[in-house]
Amino acid sequence: MNFTTPNNSVRGTSPSAVQCDLLPMDHVYGMMVVNLLSTVIGTIGNVLVIATVPTTFSLQTISNYWLVSMAIADLSVTALGQPLFSVWLGLQTGGECDEIVSQAFRLIANMSCAASVMHLGFISVDRCLLILRPHDFRAIRTKKRFKIALTIAWSVPVIYAVLRLTVSREGTSYFGVIAVALNYLVIITCYALIVLKIRKQGSATLTRRNSESPSGQTVASDHTVERRVTITIAIVIIIFTICWFPLVYLRSANAEKGLTYNWARTLALSNSSMNPWIYCFRITEFREAYKRLLRCQLRPAYKVDSGDEQEMNTPVTRRSNEFDGSQEDPNDENTV
Repeated sequence: MNFTTPNNSVRGTSPSAVQCDLLPMDHVYGMMVVNLLSTVIGTIGNVLVIATVPTTFSLQTISNYWLVSMAIADLSVTALGQPLFSVWLGLQTGGECDEIVSQAFRLIANMSCAASVMHLGFISVDRCLLILRPHDFRAIRTKKRFKIALTIAWSVPVIYAVLRLTVSREGTSYFGVIAVALNYLVIITCYALIVLKIRKQGSATLTRRNSESPSGQTVASDHTVERRVTITIAIVIIIFTICWFPLVYLRSANAEKGLTYNWARTLALSNSSMNPWIYCFRITEFREAYKRLLRCQLRPAYKVDSGDEQEMNTPVTRRSNEFDGSQEDPNDENTV
């Protein structure tokens, strides 16, 4: 098994200069292939998510704009982070280790990881409020509060990513692990409350109304819609946990950056390419919107001809305002 040649003369003059890892060549090529495939698949998928909501009238709700914001974080990984990581790996095949490339990659990866965790936390709270407080949900989650939460979800990750490059790695690693643990406590609590609510009352008692589609077909009840979307987000969280846990564990253990660490990096980064396709397989409106965009039909979709249930919203002939049944109101704070 051949190894990349270590090079102690790292390009760059920063005092935090990185050293080349001594990695087996076949593993280097394997990681490059995985990252490049994830770059292509993930970039296409995340661009579709970002384009889907603004061009699909029925999906233009605050809940879905959380998904768009998370897709932007994932896109920064697939379109920037993973190509930089692949370049960094490729340079090692020639015995080079470019500090500028490494630092740029670390900045993007750390920011995106923190942003994704925080977005999942806010999304979990959003789903919890929707299930537990359906009648006053819109009064609690206003557009103003959404903007404040969105600002927090992005500003904290940016600050963390910058500190990660400028202060002790060990200190920021412990901080990151604690922050992830606290965020997961919020996520687990929210989903535990959701499960208890669903089991206690059942879908029949939680159904608030059935709506008639323009064709006369009865769409799924609000509770069925909410439960399906909640399960979809739960799948996203489970897959995120599986992909990121090895890297978080290695960081908490202050492990050396060798073969295992870089494969854990690759697995974690690849998670950013998965979410768009989870939405595609689980949510009919996203799937239909993907098809429309791939056919270059960019006009906003006011109607979905399919008789499938509208997993994300109430009927698509009007803008859905979080399952409350009201007509679109330009002054409504929940309308984005």
